[in-house]
Amino acid sequence: MSRHDSEFADPTTYMIEETWVNFSLPSIKSATVLILLGLVISCSLCATHFLTQRERAIHKGTLVGFTPVSSADEKLRPTPKPRYPAVDYFRGLNVVFVVIFHLMWALGVCKMIPNQPRIYQYNLPITGYLCFAAIYSTSFVWGNLTRPIHPYIQYFIFSLTCTLCIYIVCWETERSGVCIIMLCVGLSLAIVHEDRIKWRNVIVRTLKLGAAAGAISAITYTFIPKAPIYFGAIHCIALNTLLTMFFVRTPRIALIGFICIQIYTMAGNVFPLEVPSDRPSADTTPWFHNLGYCLLGVWLHSVGIHKITAIELIPGKPMHLEDTVFTFIGRHALMVYLAHMIPVLVVVGLSILRES
Repeated sequence: MSRHDSEFADPTTYMIEETWVNFSLPSIKSATVLILLGLVISCSLCATHFLTQRERAIHKGTLVGFTPVSSADEKLRPTPKPRYPAVDYFRGLNVVFVVIFHLMWALGVCKMIPNQPRIYQYNLPITGYLCFAAIYSTSFVWGNLTRPIHPYIQYFIFSLTCTLCIYIVCWETERSGVCIIMLCVGLSLAIVHEDRIKWRNVIVRTLKLGAAAGAISAITYTFIPKAPIYFGAIHCIALNTLLTMFFVRTPRIALIGFICIQIYTMAGNVFPLEVPSDRPSADTTPWFHNLGYCLLGVWLHSVGIHKITAIELIPGKPMHLEDTVFTFIGRHALMVYLAHMIPVLVVVGLSILRES
């Protein structure tokens, strides 16, 4: 991997110019690969939807207003209190998004599809919001509008739409997806520590994230020595989990912190303790910028956004979030992330070693 290919673009600078690096329209062969990838992801989501119906029904039954679970399933009831499907839904949605992104990255490294475009020197808080809103408004709205016809149609729409959009606006979609995951981190922390700060939970969570981050770093140092991941998404989540703990009981201060961080980064500033942007790495995630989204998640918890259980795009036909596979994936986000990330890194590393 060359220095240029692995360079990390600082996401806090204003756009000076747009540079589409090595971008080309996919050939018939590459387009076929992209379509097949979308279909494989779609079929995987459909299969997971079918296999997890019982588990999701149990979680749905714990919520007020829905039929309680049967006595036979009572022992499987989540304790001590039900999860909030809105947080699991958006977390799962973004994990699937990240999985698609990484699979496309691996296909690009293996020369099965053309290199994805990268726009260097852009202002993430502006371009990221616009690109991410376009992608998710398309896949979310059309996917949920077709759900009354058949629940599996939404997965095909989501997968194919995300595959196309990730290929076209690769860099913006990657960073925007990380931002939403960080927002879910803040929401989750505020929910867990709603009554009081549970330090045992904080320690256990940090140790799990630290072990996962260490495993990813070790694998990349072994298989991708020219661009190892020394501070990626999992590392960033681990650090921001600890930093966000200082704000979980003060949502208004958290909102002020989010606004200040956004203003600071939009002004083109780089936090002095930010991760170095000039070190080759397969994945570098700036922690300070993303800390702002964790703080925003804390504030959104205070206004009750996590209590949403259903959406109603069609009047009179509410659709419960537990009726999708994304809530199940969101409940097992770390496991799903590691289950796909480690094989992807090994394949990419072996491909790079073979070329060198």
